[in-house]
Amino acid sequence: MNKIYLLLLFFSSVGNISMACGLTEEDLDAQFEQFLKESVSDDSIHFGHDDDQQQAISSGESSQNQNSLRGEENKIRSGRTELAPISAANVTGIGLDTMEEEEEKNRFFAQLEAGASSTVDYSQLNRQWDSSSFTITADLSRAEQTPVNHRATDVVRPLQDSLHPSQDFENRSDVKEPLEEEEKEDLFEVKELRAQLALKEEELQRMRKEVRELTSVRQKNYVLQSKLQSAKNASQKKSWKDESANPADKIQQAEKDFKEQEMLIKGFQQENEKLYFQLKTLQATSKANEEAMFEANQRLQNQLALTRDQLKKTSWPVGSVLPGTSSGDLLAQIGALQKSEAKLSEDLHRLKQEKLALEVDLQLMKKERDAAKAQIVSTKEDEPNEEVVALRKRLQSFAENQTTWKRTADRLKTASSEIDQLKERVKQLEQTLRSRNPKFVPPAIHARVSSAHHQPADSARKSTSSYVNALLERRVQHLEAELEGQNEEAKQNLCALQQQFHLIKGRLEQQISELEQQLEQKQQEKSGDPRMADCRALEEELNRVKESHQEKEKSLLQEIETLQQQLKTKAQPGPGRHQRQAEAAFRFRIERLNQELATKTRSIQELNRTVKRLQRERRNMLSVPESRSTETKQQCSCHQTHHSAPAEDHSAEVEAFLPAQSEKTYQPAAFTGSHINEVLQENKDLKQCIELLQLHSEQEKAALKADAVQAKEELVRLEEHFREQLASMKTEHLRELDHMRASHALEHSSSKVTELTNKLSTQQTDMKHIQARLKELQETKEALALSRSREDALQMQVARLLQELKKAKEAEGPGAKLLSNLEKKILQIELRHQLREEELQQFTRGAGQTSADLRTEDKRWKCLVLNKNRELETFRLELDTILDILRHLQRQGMTPTLSNPNGSAS
Repeated sequence: MNKIYLLLLFFSSVGNISMACGLTEEDLDAQFEQFLKESVSDDSIHFGHDDDQQQAISSGESSQNQNSLRGEENKIRSGRTELAPISAANVTGIGLDTMEEEEEKNRFFAQLEAGASSTVDYSQLNRQWDSSSFTITADLSRAEQTPVNHRATDVVRPLQDSLHPSQDFENRSDVKEPLEEEEKEDLFEVKELRAQLALKEEELQRMRKEVRELTSVRQKNYVLQSKLQSAKNASQKKSWKDESANPADKIQQAEKDFKEQEMLIKGFQQENEKLYFQLKTLQATSKANEEAMFEANQRLQNQLALTRDQLKKTSWPVGSVLPGTSSGDLLAQIGALQKSEAKLSEDLHRLKQEKLALEVDLQLMKKERDAAKAQIVSTKEDEPNEEVVALRKRLQSFAENQTTWKRTADRLKTASSEIDQLKERVKQLEQTLRSRNPKFVPPAIHARVSSAHHQPADSARKSTSSYVNALLERRVQHLEAELEGQNEEAKQNLCALQQQFHLIKGRLEQQISELEQQLEQKQQEKSGDPRMADCRALEEELNRVKESHQEKEKSLLQEIETLQQQLKTKAQPGPGRHQRQAEAAFRFRIERLNQELATKTRSIQELNRTVKRLQRERRNMLSVPESRSTETKQQCSCHQTHHSAPAEDHSAEVEAFLPAQSEKTYQPAAFTGSHINEVLQENKDLKQCIELLQLHSEQEKAALKADAVQAKEELVRLEEHFREQLASMKTEHLRELDHMRASHALEHSSSKVTELTNKLSTQQTDMKHIQARLKELQETKEALALSRSREDALQMQVARLLQELKKAKEAEGPGAKLLSNLEKKILQIELRHQLREEELQQFTRGAGQTSADLRTEDKRWKCLVLNKNRELETFRLELDTILDILRHLQRQGMTPTLSNPNGSAS
């Protein structure tokens, strides 16, 4: 941390050196080169010191381990008494750390305040750097020393136990078995603690490596920033020397420089605070680990002391057991231990094999999962294409059927016209006959009258009333048939109009796509040649298409209006429910057609705007280089003649800083989470896009629901119509059956027995029909039950597979989880990149402003380029972080398997 603080002092004071001390450029360059050489030499010396320090630490550890082995028994006896002061010391250490943090913060801010007015001594900075690095390495070595001592004590304790066999010889066989079990448990716990120690040592080494890498990267970054700042200061000096003496401009420039330096100091302060908090968190974690290790060690020591006390309590006199028997028991124990070791080794081998098999199964599952994802993606991509192909086929079939419908409609019209002509001729003949013979009676009425003479008066009245009813029914049926024919004709006309509209729409879309392709090809082929003939030809073609489309729209609107007028004129005073529903459906369809026509006109207008905008852009691209060349010439001439003008000085400054813009300029907010803010802003934009898409989808859903409601209404109407037809058919059928029964009864006999038998026969036939229907219903129920059982089984399989997937994901290690997170991040970055490219393409294709000037368009394009460069920089930063993580994983020995978005593993 002291190293970083000194670097920050150096960078904050570099900007003030030229103004406070009045040093020349040569002095500054010489001091900077000396600082770089000293930093390189100090780094090498520092690394050497690290090696020497590690050797010294290792030798010191060995000596300390020997001393600790000698005094182990004394520590075990006084272990319980030492716990209280150690915990108190740890508590006091935490308070001292907080006081040290406050003191370091105060020192750092005091140094920053004093660095603005003081000069920089590079040799002193490097010495302080070395001392701070040495203190950091010493702290790390002390942190390493405690777990090493604990490990040494853990290794030596079982050896000391084995060096005192007198007590074991004095025990009996019945006391040995529980003690051996306790010793085995202690050994197992010791092994577990050793494994935990090794893992924590690895984590400490990894954290040290990360700290070293971070310090090296930040040193390079600060060196480059210092170089950039020195280059800026030098260029500012040159510009101040070249300019004429103007105190107001100098004061403004100095104020700007002061503001920039303050911003730099703020950025460095924020970065230092971040690093300081990170280091403190690392120290806290290391202290917590050390405390946990120490507590575990003390617990084991207490357990060993208790076991030894138990052994002493259960000891027997020396002469009670012979040495031969104790040696035999020991040999038996050794054999049992060897057998147990062999069994454990076999179990380990078997478990390793099972682990390998499980890993292979995991890999296979992953491959299957990737393949399933790829299949799902491919099916999702193919579904809309198939729907489009099916819709195109339907359009073609509608177009083919249209001709046949027209022919049938023409035939029906001709037939109806002929029938009307024949009816008119019959009426004319009757009128002529009446005019010639006033007593003339039509033949149908004559036949009725003649039949009525033979019947009595009641039957004549009934026949006349039935005849009148029949005539009225026939007239009603005739009128209904005419209405249905008119409705069908209107439907056919509307269908024909819809088909024509869809055909025209498809043709126009094809023409528009072809024209766009031609435009793109011509722009690619003739991007450098400023030829406007192609643009004019395209404009003429678009105008022709527009005119033809407008004419077709007018004709369609006229036809729709005529159809509406015909429907209004043909509508009767008392229309039925079906007719009202048909009229509502026709109105809805006409409105929808009008909406589609309006959208089509809007799309044509947008295409015209895009063509105009492209023409304007081509003209701008042709006119921009010429204007730039003239402006540069004028600026050069003005700069040679008039050196004192402020505007020309500003242009000279811009030309002086042109090569510096290609390099990465320092931004004080780059280390304060600005990329996070940009990511959040991008997230907000994406959320807005998602909301717009959701609104669009909801609108489409509403339209689909309206279509579904309309279809349902039509289905209901058709069902009611068919029900009415069925009811009429049933009534007619019942009448015919009654007539047949009556005739049969009259023919055979008029007794009640025959009537009852006829009723029974009819009921039996009805029962047979009902039984057949019941059988069909049972079959359908069985099929439904089978399908439900299959669905339940499939759902159970899906749930089981999902649970297995969850278990596999939970069983994955931290490295695999990290790799999966990295894959997700890479996919997110690629999706962002694709979305940005699509937005850019949409922006280039979208409609431009009609009344936009050249300057506004230039500014807009410049802003777009700057935003794109910023996005690319953030994208590069994210990629750099991902690559650093992948390199770190490779150093640890892990082999990442990244999957492409297509689904193939790379």
